Amino acid sequence: MVSRKRNKTKDKTRKPLRRKKVKSSRKPVKTRKSKAPPSMRKKHRKAKKGMPKIFVINLRRDLEKWDKYHNDYEKGMLSRYSACNGMEVSTANPYYDRLKIMWNAGEKKRKCGAGILNSHMNLIKLIADHKINQALIVEDDVVIDYKKLEKMNLDKLPQDSLIYFGGVLHPPTSFKDKKWSYEKTVKKFKNGINKIDPSKYRIFGGFGYYMPKWEIAKELYEIFEQKPKLKPLDTEMTYLQKKGIIKYFYYPAMSYLHMDDAAKGIHGAAYIKRNMKYY
Repeated sequence: MVSRKRNKTKDKTRKPLRRKKVKSSRKPVKTRKSKAPPSMRKKHRKAKKGMPKIFVINLRRDLEKWDKYHNDYEKGMLSRYSACNGMEVSTANPYYDRLKIMWNAGEKKRKCGAGILNSHMNLIKLIADHKINQALIVEDDVVIDYKKLEKMNLDKLPQDSLIYFGGVLHPPTSFKDKKWSYEKTVKKFKNGINKIDPSKYRIFGGFGYYMPKWEIAKELYEIFEQKPKLKPLDTEMTYLQKKGIIKYFYYPAMSYLHMDDAAKGIHGAAYIKRNMKYY
């Protein structure tokens, strides 16, 4: 009887057997690392609270222009939208034949112009399709004033139209109107939201246009897609200013030309040498 009790005691103190780990014969799958820099691997992100969702149109190969946005991108301040390379896509670009420009424009200007039009149109469509509210579209040769944007209450801005956050002023009819005065025109602007007066000036440029609601992007895309021929998008937008479809601009600008970068673009020679913060 005594020996049986001892055996029971030994059983209680016996350590549980450990199972040996069986090594898998499968080799781990190697993931291919992207050759693109980190700032170009991430997808579009949500905008920070109180800020618009900023899309910067940039050619994938143009790292020099993208460099000034790199830190802001890493902080989640903006998203990069890959531009259509008009020179590479060439006549396969659906907007190549639809683009209406000067009869004497060279082939390079036509291809690049069609690429710019393609980029803006597809981004506007993306905003409409994904129902993105409070979207700001800028090109990669602009400076963005984040401090102003952070202080702004987007909900208090007009909700019934596209709003220019930047652009360039021109006479209401002809570019060659010598009687028109830029200085007299801007004197009448107030800080903040202004209503466009197409009888006194036009606003050109893709430096920054803001759409408070996705339905505005949808309306714009449908208007432009119905036309068999299209001029550059900023020109088409001046026609909508005259019709009262595009109504507002913010002054001074919150996204305005970085002149050194603008000079390198296809339209660089045409830009007026003035402080674009004031249109």
